[in-house]
Amino acid sequence: MIEVIYACSKIVAVFVPINSRFVAPEIKHVLNDSDSIALLFDARFSEEIVKIIDEVYTTKHFISVGEANDVTPLEYERWIEKFPKSEPKPVEPINELDTICYLYTGGTTGLPKGAVRSHRSLYLVGLLFSIEFNIGRNGKGLIAGPLYGAAALAIAMPNFFVGNTVHILEKFHPVEVLKAIDQEQTTTTFLAPPMFEDIFALPEEIQKSYDVSSMKTLISVGAPLHTQTKEKILTFFKDADLNEFYGASEHGGSTNLFPEYQRFKDRSVGLPMLGMEVKLLDAAGEEVEPGEVGEFSVKGLTLCDGYYNNPEATKAAFKGEWLSLGDLGKQDYEGFYYIVDRKQDMILSGAINVYPVEIEEVLHCHPKIADVSVIGIPHEKWGEVPIAIAVLHDGEVADVEEIKAFCQGKLARYKIPHDVKFVQELPRSLQGKVLKYQLRQQYVGATEVEE
Repeated sequence: MIEVIYACSKIVAVFVPINSRFVAPEIKHVLNDSDSIALLFDARFSEEIVKIIDEVYTTKHFISVGEANDVTPLEYERWIEKFPKSEPKPVEPINELDTICYLYTGGTTGLPKGAVRSHRSLYLVGLLFSIEFNIGRNGKGLIAGPLYGAAALAIAMPNFFVGNTVHILEKFHPVEVLKAIDQEQTTTTFLAPPMFEDIFALPEEIQKSYDVSSMKTLISVGAPLHTQTKEKILTFFKDADLNEFYGASEHGGSTNLFPEYQRFKDRSVGLPMLGMEVKLLDAAGEEVEPGEVGEFSVKGLTLCDGYYNNPEATKAAFKGEWLSLGDLGKQDYEGFYYIVDRKQDMILSGAINVYPVEIEEVLHCHPKIADVSVIGIPHEKWGEVPIAIAVLHDGEVADVEEIKAFCQGKLARYKIPHDVKFVQELPRSLQGKVLKYQLRQQYVGATEVEE
């Protein structure tokens, strides 16, 4: 994939990463929505590609990495051998404002949209991130998350720009991450909070059997970093600087909680990153006061140019030079920002705004709960009420009343979950985000809740 990205950049072509968890209909959506003319894919995905090969409009060329004769006779390595090894010459000059890629949003709320990114935008992400996260020469990047995601690209590019090696894990596994840090002596990585939590769920003797002292920069991204997890990170990776980063496929980075503030600003996503402006707006589009909740909007050097072939979504997201991110947050009196919740995840209960993240933070402190997500379901009296979907630690048993009792005194009564569903795992994207729309599809309308 890295080869393809840089090849496209040299010939004024556009690359479009596709989520490796997508199945045939979702792959078809991205190909058709992006007007892609060629698909390069790992042969292990051929079963899904076969299903859509006659249903894509513009995609005429299929190149497999590994043999996939059921789809195409073109195998990547043999295909590129036929071409000159000299530097390609684009048919037209490359301009910094030319489009380099469409980065499709994670699809956590429905069909993904393609954020149009320019050469200038991605180059500046690499440059600014190398400054913000102290990515210098003589280091080594570690990619443990999916390469189709903006976060993995954002850690790869700064390292490549300064001449560093990047070590890529095909799939996340906590032991493989520790092994890579130990054996490869990596210095910088992005990890989503659930990835950190998986590392700390390993037996202590396994954690201690690997040397992680080479790590100099850790960047947490993709989901809220719970306080207990942060404390474990600061203790275990004692030689590394921890950053809590907030950003999006549409622009790269918005804010960062820098290492020097980690122990003083709990649950904060920090201050605006270099080259970015941030503000919080109310429903009327006016900036809110510190302490009040508003919707995040950003403006800066790395913004996308809108959503490909989707003027309605572009118009809804952009207000002039400002991009709305769909997240709710607040700012303290020292200027630090905090994520409250996704706008569409907010629960309106008895005309009062209830933010699931606040409830999840309390539930994560329950000793039996390994993972949890909170959603709103319809209620005849209150409009909506919160329920929790929880994963227990192995061997633990709990009931609804125990969880409710734990919340007493820690949450206002209207925030305490009206019900708790116990499941084996939560649906998550590869970047670690809980797919709440899937939980709502499963539980909304299927649950009766008493007053």
